[in-house]
Formats: sequence, C-alpha cells, structure tokens
Amino acid sequence: MAAQFDLRTIYLVASCMAALGCATFVALRPMHPGAADVLRRHAVAMAVLSTALLMYALRDAFATPLVHVGPNLLASIGIALSVDATLRTFDRRPPGWLLALQLAALSALWIALGEHDGDTLARVLVFSAVHGAYGLAVVLLLKRTPAWGRQRYVRALGTVFGIYAGAHLLRGAIALMGGSPAGGATAPGIAQVVFILLFALMPIVLALIVQTILHARITGELRVRATTDELTGLHTRGHFFELARNRLSRPQAGRSVHHLLMIDLDHFKSVNDRFGHSVGDRALCHAARVLNASLRGCGLLSRYGGEEFCALISTRDQDEARRAIDALRASLQNAPLRVGQATIALTASVGAVPIVDADSLERGLVRADDCVYRAKTEGRNRVVRYGEALAEPVV
Repeated sequence: MAAQFDLRTIYLVASCMAALGCATFVALRPMHPGAADVLRRHAVAMAVLSTALLMYALRDAFATPLVHVGPNLLASIGIALSVDATLRTFDRRPPGWLLALQLAALSALWIALGEHDGDTLARVLVFSAVHGAYGLAVVLLLKRTPAWGRQRYVRALGTVFGIYAGAHLLRGAIALMGGSPAGGATAPGIAQVVFILLFALMPIVLALIVQTILHARITGELRVRATTDELTGLHTRGHFFELARNRLSRPQAGRSVHHLLMIDLDHFKSVNDRFGHSVGDRALCHAARVLNASLRGCGLLSRYGGEEFCALISTRDQDEARRAIDALRASLQNAPLRVGQATIALTASVGAVPIVDADSLERGLVRADDCVYRAKTEGRNRVVRYGEALAEPVV
C-alpha cells in the first residue's frame, strides 16, 4: 500500500477537498442569507482544516517548530470550529467565550506536547482523543435536537460525525495496543491511508449534508407560508380544502358525520371603522384563537377571506354535531376582545351544511354561504343549517 500511495499526495488531495468544501459554503451564502453567519463559520472551519492538511502534505518544507505543533493544532482548531458551526446550524448557540476557551486550551495542549520525536505516541493519542471527543459530542447534541427524529439528513450528519469519531478512536486504540505510531501522520500502512481518505471525504460530505438541510429548511418555510394565513396562523383556504378532502376520503373511526361551516363575523366593518384596522387585525386573530380552541379535536379551521372563516367538523352523530356547532358560535359570543378600556363584542353568523364526501365540498360551500346570508337576514349571531335552524335566534 505504501508503494502504491504516497501519503503526502493523499494529504494534498485532502487539503484540496477541504478547500472545495470551504468554497461550497462561501457559494451557499447568497442563496441562504438567513444562515450566512453559520455558513461563514463552516467556511472558516474548512479553511483551517485545509491549511492543516496542506501542512501535513508539505511537512518537509516547514521549520522544526511547525512540523508537529502547526498541523496538529490547526486540525484540532478546525474540528472545534466545525462542531461550533454545526451546532449553530440547528440554532444551538454556544457562548463565544466557550469556543475561545476551547481554542486556548487546544493551543496550550499542542504547544506543551512540543516537537520531540519521542512523543509521537502521545501526539497520536491526544489527536485521536480530541477529534473523537468532538465527533461524539456532535452526535450526542444532534440527537437532542427536534430535527433528529424528523429529518433523515440530520441523522446522516450524525452518522458522518459518528464515523469520524470512531475512526479517530480506533486509530488511538491501535496505537495504544502496540500499533507502531512511528512517523505519526505520515506513517505508512493501509490503516493510515484509510484514515486520511476519511479525513479527505468529510469536508465535502459535510458541505453537501448541510446544504441539503438548509434547502429542506427553506422548503419547509415556504410550505408553511403557502399553507398558513399570515395574520391568524390558520390554514389558508386552498390548504384547508386539501386537508378536508383527505379527511373525507379516509374513514375515521367513530366520526362519520361531517359538516362544512361558513363563519362570518357580524358587524366587523364597524370594528375597523371605530377602532382602526390594527385593532381589526387583533380582533381577527382573537376570533381565530377562540374558534380554533372550540374546534380542537373535532375539526379543521381556515381563514376563508376578510372576516370569513371556514370549518369542517367531524362528529359521531347529528346531535353531537348540533352541540358542537352551536358551542362554536357561543364560544365567540362569550369571549369579547378587550382593548385598553374598551370591550369589543364579537359574534358570528354560521352556515352549516352536511357533507357526505370530498366531491360535495364545492357544492356544500355554496349552500353554506346561502345559510350565512339567511342567518344575517334573520338577526345575526346564530347558526343556520341547510334546510333547518340549528339554534334559536340570539339577539
């Protein structure tokens, strides 16, 4: 293996790979402005690792004080910076003084070990312990993030750091059990070649996984924006009907009676005229919270537009549906909005239409709107069901 591969050449390739990882992180910054600081930190970490690997490759060109201390120190600083950047990728922000303390401790450690050739075993053990500990720390901290269970990319990142840590700890164990550490980073052998190749691949793999995580995060944010009403936080109209169709197409144990509701706040224009649109927005948000709390567990709620909401409730029978729909109307009546010294009473006219399947949604929407119109003409603050009244008028 030593005859086929020149270790310094492999180190040079590894340095180029780390530099490519650095360039990748720099190129990603314009595409992810919200993560610019994290990507800058990743780029700095890769630049430091690239420099360390280059120093291993050009070892004979450096003066004696830099042969061991320089590359070992830079490699350790690089992994510390990489771990810090990785944690910040998941909004875990260690204090700056902690990172500074780590870098100072690593500097003192490698300077203390010095350049004595007889200390090669100690350097191998320390290097393996430092890099193994950082790799394991990332894995443990990633497992504590909410994204660990939801995104396979995060688990892949943990696997990369786990393999990285395992390789370093294995190298240290082999050296401790009598494996010849002579030559340290440039010692010949298949294990050393595999170790360096792993070092070479990690930067670019790390860059690809972080890029994938950031893209997935942006995709998720865009989906939330597309499916969530910006003001109230409810489902948008289009997303509501998508969810409603899915619910109606799948049988639900014990909940086979469905009703589509149109909910129109009464006299809402007067709220805007009297208190201003900012208070009107607060009133909409207040109504959304109250209605959503009333429906929790038995229905879907969306903002249909303006002061109108749309809901789908699923119940066991018609009697339960009557109670749930009128409780929805009453919940809003019983929860006025308080703004300073003013109390704003909020009520709603509700149109309810029985729904059999997903194909009847559009038809039901037209009928529910007709029921709302009837509720308005009959005095507001009431529920009107298609074909009958579900509640007595409340004035």
